[in-house]
Amino acid sequence: MKKILRIFLLLLVFWFFSIPNLTAQGKWEFGFHYSQWSIDILRGMIEDGLNDALENDLKDSFLEEIQQDHPELEETAYEQEISFDSGGNNYGFEIRWYPGGQYGSFSVGLSVEKTTMRVSLPNLSTNLTLRDTITSETGTFQGDASGAQFEMKPLSFHLSFRWDIKPSWRVRPYITFGFGAATGAAIENGKYDVSWSGDLYIEGEEPEYYEGTESKTLKELKDEQEAEGEDFFLPSFLPFIQLNFGIKGAISDNVFALVDVGIWNGFIIRGGIGIRI
Repeated sequence: MKKILRIFLLLLVFWFFSIPNLTAQGKWEFGFHYSQWSIDILRGMIEDGLNDALENDLKDSFLEEIQQDHPELEETAYEQEISFDSGGNNYGFEIRWYPGGQYGSFSVGLSVEKTTMRVSLPNLSTNLTLRDTITSETGTFQGDASGAQFEMKPLSFHLSFRWDIKPSWRVRPYITFGFGAATGAAIENGKYDVSWSGDLYIEGEEPEYYEGTESKTLKELKDEQEAEGEDFFLPSFLPFIQLNFGIKGAISDNVFALVDVGIWNGFIIRGGIGIRI
């Protein structure tokens, strides 16, 4: 990815400076921004993905603890319910080029972004059905997870295109479309933490209490699942799609304040400042 980025930067610089007229009248703009981020708009897809990722790992954790005391018990069925909430932030540095100059509408930008993508699991309940291989008696383990959280902190590189509507106005709206990517390492290093507890009910016996904690990266989880013959896909890179609508106000001839909302692999609210030279 670094090689691709270097090649792209060289081509972009060559394109800018190989067109003397554009270079002479064009303007550079340097910007800094900070955002609040949420993936609630992708709720269904995220819930399904997390449910699949956690199901085998949590079930194995329950079984491992229970079978230390009851090696004769084996799994016959497992059910899990999960819900999520999300949040995080993003900040970045951006360089934009306005080939049309001071009052040009179109611009192209390159940015480096650091995004914290955090998904918490406020409700995670499980029901594990067990059978005694000797007596054929049945039992259940009813567990709940607390403090469950999945987090990634990708560093990504982005290309974006912006159109300022009525650029001669002191306060004007704009539209930004862009895309970017982070390496697969950002996904592999994504980490989840969960604490769980529950009660084991066996016919004719007093309930038994169990608890435990899990803290793993997705790479560790993938390796464990594949060692057990389970499929676990992790993409080689993390793509980003951006579509923002905003307002840009001139503080002075060369300093601008920006506020926008839109899509950034989720919903984002962003504020920033731009300095034009």
